[in-house]
Amino acid sequence: MARQPIAVTSDWNYDVEKVPAFTPEGENTGSFMTRRIDNGKILKVGVSKDYNVVNNRDVMEPVKNVLADLDLEPTSEKYYVMNDGARFKARFEFKDDTVEIPKVGDVLGFRLDLDNSFNLMHRIRTIGGGLRLACLNGMTTLDREHGISCKHSNKFSVDNVVKAVKDALDAFKGLAKPDNPFTLMASREVSQEQGLNILQALTNKGTISEVRREGIAQVWNNPTHEEDENRNLYNLLNAATQFTTHEVAETNFEMSERLNRSITTTLVKAAKDKKILTSLWTPEKRDEVVTITA
Repeated sequence: MARQPIAVTSDWNYDVEKVPAFTPEGENTGSFMTRRIDNGKILKVGVSKDYNVVNNRDVMEPVKNVLADLDLEPTSEKYYVMNDGARFKARFEFKDDTVEIPKVGDVLGFRLDLDNSFNLMHRIRTIGGGLRLACLNGMTTLDREHGISCKHSNKFSVDNVVKAVKDALDAFKGLAKPDNPFTLMASREVSQEQGLNILQALTNKGTISEVRREGIAQVWNNPTHEEDENRNLYNLLNAATQFTTHEVAETNFEMSERLNRSITTTLVKAAKDKKILTSLWTPEKRDEVVTITA
């Protein structure tokens, strides 16, 4: 049975509280749970006594303030509220704040994600990335999530959020350096067939499904942008991000992000290590079929 897409809304300015958790008989379990104040929805049962609710506005305010201090004006803002409010993502895109990838020539706009959750799915974090302006594909800098230490506790600090945003911007600007991973990927040529073999290897490893392999392969076989007609690892990545951004993300943007990051990580490793690259584009040996006759 196909997995149903997660219901997503954009109403993010709600309040969450931590309350004691009771058994159906009314006994205090000694544990706690998070719930929305406005509608009573229970978001997570089993949070610790040290858990401290940090509401969405408590992180949105410092993020918006630091963006203003840095003279960064978003060209697009989107908000995603999932699981009845248990998870929240704000996405800011800055198409006017760009870097050009050396030797590749692609221009990327800055993209910043802010994540918060009330079900222990992840800590408060900011994730920097890029938006390929030629086709609006989402790209990841592969930098670790910034602000990963900003957990829901009494140690939460606005200063951590401010530093995280600045670190994400610095990571994005680092893509203009000649040793950035995308330029390295563009220097690794692959044939048409080798690209298809790499996609098959990703499927064999469980990184992408067969259906998604076929979708990416169609883009690889028939590039829709002139910039992607070269045959190298960077153009193979672009085929993948085009598919994940414009096909997968339409119904499941979190799955799109996971695929994007996993594929990018694998191809960057391949660009840095010829042995890994060779193993990816070399088809697996099939067991010889033995025919038994009477």
